[in-house]
Amino acid sequence: MKEKRNTIIFTVVIAAIAAITAVGIAYAAFSRQLNINGNAKVTASSWKIKFSNLAAVETTGTAREITAPTINEEDTKIGDYSVSLTNPGDTVTYKFDVVNEGSFDAKVSSITIPTPVCTGAGETAIADGNNVCSNITYTLTYDDGTDVEMDDTLNKGETKSMVLTLRYSNGVTPEQLPKNDVAISNLSIIIVYSQS
Repeated sequence: MKEKRNTIIFTVVIAAIAAITAVGIAYAAFSRQLNINGNAKVTASSWKIKFSNLAAVETTGTAREITAPTINEEDTKIGDYSVSLTNPGDTVTYKFDVVNEGSFDAKVSSITIPTPVCTGAGETAIADGNNVCSNITYTLTYDDGTDVEMDDTLNKGETKSMVLTLRYSNGVTPEQLPKNDVAISNLSIIIVYSQS
C-alpha cells in the first residue's frame, strides 16, 4: 500500500512537471521581446539680450551733442552721453536696437523711466529748475512711436528698434526761460527682460 502511494505521488509529481514544461514551451512559443533604444542630449542654450546698432545723434534746433554715448562690452548699457539744449523746440534723439540673441522668448518684466531732475544755479535756481523741468519730455519708444511698456515681447532671434528722445518744449514762454544754466539729471532708464 505504501508502495502504491509513493507511485501515485511520484506519478502526480511527474504529471505536474510535464504540465509546467508544456506551459513553458507554449509560453515560449507565444512570446516576443520588444526593445526600445535611443540617445538624448541637452543642447546648449543661452540668455542674451543686448543693445546694438547705436546710431549717431539726431538733433533739431540748436541742440547739440557734447559727448557721444557708448555701448559697454556686454552690450547691456548705453551711457556716458552729454547733450545741450538751448532754445525751445530743441530735441536730441538716439536710435538703437534691442536684440534677443538667446534661446528663449523674453518680455519686459520691469521698466523704469524716471522723471528728470532739473537743478538751476544762482538766485533763480529754483524757478529756473522748475520752469525747465515742466517743459522737458524724456521718452523711450519703439521706432513706430509706441511706448516701451511692461509685457512687451522680444522673441528669440527678434530685433526691435528703439528711440530715446529728450525734448525742450516749443511752448516755453519768455518768462519761463532760465536766467542761468540748468543741469538735467536722473535720466537713467532701466529695462528688465525676463523669460516669456
